[in-house]
Amino acid sequence: MQRLSDSMLERLLFGMALLLALAPVWCSGRFFVTGDGPCHIYNSRVLLDFMLGQHRAFYDPFYFLNTRFEPNWLSHICLAVLQLVFSPEIAEKLFLSAYVLLFAFGLRFLLRQINPANRFLTSVGLLFAWHYLLQAGFYNYALSIGLFFWVCGYWMQHRLDWKPGPMLVMAALWVLLFSAHPMGLIFSIAFIGLGLVAEAVQALKRHGAQQAWVQLRGPVLRLALAALPMLALLTSYFLRKPWGADPNTSTMASLATNLVQAKTLITLNSTERDIAKFAGALVGLLLCFAIWQRRRTRVFADFILLFTGFVLWQYFRQAGADAMEQAMPERIQPFIWLGLLCWIATAQFPEIICRLAPALAGGLLAAFLSVRIPILQKASALVEDYVSCIQYIDEESVILVMNYDFGGLDFEGRPIVNRNPIFMHAADYIGAYRAAIMSDNYEATRSYFPIIWHWQRDMFGQTNKDGINFDNRPPRADILSYDWRSEGYKIDYVLLLSYDQRFYDHQYSREMMGQLESAYQIVSGSPRGKAELWKRKE
Repeated sequence: MQRLSDSMLERLLFGMALLLALAPVWCSGRFFVTGDGPCHIYNSRVLLDFMLGQHRAFYDPFYFLNTRFEPNWLSHICLAVLQLVFSPEIAEKLFLSAYVLLFAFGLRFLLRQINPANRFLTSVGLLFAWHYLLQAGFYNYALSIGLFFWVCGYWMQHRLDWKPGPMLVMAALWVLLFSAHPMGLIFSIAFIGLGLVAEAVQALKRHGAQQAWVQLRGPVLRLALAALPMLALLTSYFLRKPWGADPNTSTMASLATNLVQAKTLITLNSTERDIAKFAGALVGLLLCFAIWQRRRTRVFADFILLFTGFVLWQYFRQAGADAMEQAMPERIQPFIWLGLLCWIATAQFPEIICRLAPALAGGLLAAFLSVRIPILQKASALVEDYVSCIQYIDEESVILVMNYDFGGLDFEGRPIVNRNPIFMHAADYIGAYRAAIMSDNYEATRSYFPIIWHWQRDMFGQTNKDGINFDNRPPRADILSYDWRSEGYKIDYVLLLSYDQRFYDHQYSREMMGQLESAYQIVSGSPRGKAELWKRKE
């Protein structure tokens, strides 16, 4: 009876932690504002229109559909399907809720394979469901973390018993993970690869080389067969992908500081800093207990410690190295914490820790919520003001967005965020409500997203002046020459966001206003004064 009571208590604490993890999505206001999220929503809408054959004559001169099956497609497919039924902002909230559930139950599934007695650690892991890159709008990367748990957990569940059914499921999971993001996929390969090494070492010790080969040959070959579709897709992707070569400016000291202080959990403002430190300390205390408790014993799942060491090595390798991807240290850090948590699950914990740890995690989730919700609500209110001009925009319009403040000021003139430029693509929600060409569609400049610019109409390149464009701060654009540079296509609207006295006297602002006054007329100002919409004169 006592055991049932403990189980019920654990499920209750997990349920409360899960509700707290979902709360930011639904308590944020009309919009849940992230850096790249609005651009994902917009491109998903364009993808949906392509699939339904809507507005094709309008889109085709500007965009073409990427016909390759690539990473970074999964979120777009999900968001496109959701927008068949729901408004763009509700579709995004449902998508983010699904991500939290994927993360929570995926981690719980993996922990159950490691040690069923330690499912209480799921509540601690939920602290890492919301991280810096998710708030930056890296939706596919975030999905890859959730799918990483399912792939690794499913392998642990079936690692020596690969019948045709589990083989097909494993193959499908790996292809699904490929469609999200390479980061989770590469780490799942490392996790399973090190697990296979641990299996081989155990078999050699118990049975000798010949018997170990007989025991492992079949499962390993069948697993390799299940991995073939994913490996073929991944190899093709890597051979096509243009790799960046910008040096990472992080030092070993800064990387160590960011890791120890769990800065991946600072999503919006530096006011989250102390809560993030407490979250890191909670995992650190659990790790210390696990090391002490496990000091004389060895189990198969100890390969997870090797996996975490591999991830740590990759993390510190980024110091001064050429960056293969944007924000590589930030992409790697969550896997360190989650790897440690999975190894911690190999220990045996007393009842008091099994109860106290999830309760403390719930308290930290509530503390994060108390800081984040007011910020998210201010962000939503600002974006509502930005998009209030939708009613004045015609269908099938070309829109140039001049965004002066990626951090945003509230209506009292105070900064909303200082950690994450979440307003970078805020205007792209407009393109989810109107068939529109949005100038700041950065996704369309990347070869691996679903929608790609025709270079002749790429507004990043065709509105720049002296190599500077609207992505600069403050923005700059050669508006009037776009029609001949794009071979006859005009900019119908120019939307100014957060254009205020801070920028009036800047050279680029004077250039812009001269162009607007000569060829455009103002048609709308937002209710709170954060946006101005200019329309091309007939």
